[in-house]
Amino acid sequence: MDIRVLYPLRTYLVVSGVDKPNVMAADWVTPLSFDPPLLGVSVSKKRYSYSLIKQFGEFVIAVPTAEILEDVWKAGSLSGRNMDKIKALSITLMKSKVVSVPSIRECIANIECRLLKEIDTGDHQFIIGKIEHVSYDKKVFHDDMPDLSVRFLLHLGRNKFTTTSSNMLTAGDV
Repeated sequence: MDIRVLYPLRTYLVVSGVDKPNVMAADWVTPLSFDPPLLGVSVSKKRYSYSLIKQFGEFVIAVPTAEILEDVWKAGSLSGRNMDKIKALSITLMKSKVVSVPSIRECIANIECRLLKEIDTGDHQFIIGKIEHVSYDKKVFHDDMPDLSVRFLLHLGRNKFTTTSSNMLTAGDV
């Protein structure tokens, strides 16, 4: 099966590393459990970010919007292995509340995780993180619902993206 039939998928930024942080774009991110709070992300074993997650045992999943699309694209296209990728981006790293890995100021939410487990899934590792802290923009998330006018990023493939619209569909009303 060509997994592209699953797209569009939400796009996130994964921050890893402490001394020289790195950021990568990731579509394969999923919540796993409320209790304990767990989050999973699939990362290629070849990625520099994978080695940093293993080395430091922490990572941050940041929720970007269309306003930083160019940075999201660069984060997913450039490797931080031989360059300081952060300098190539216009994002601002900030101290996280619990983990040592920084968060991203321009993102509407940052989910701080500690590496709990990893599962070999072929050419990728499925990284399971225990959520230690979630910070988010209170104007964007209210009554446990996101404001869809915010324009969350959805990846279509290659360098093509779309966003959420402000049209919310309610089951039973369609």
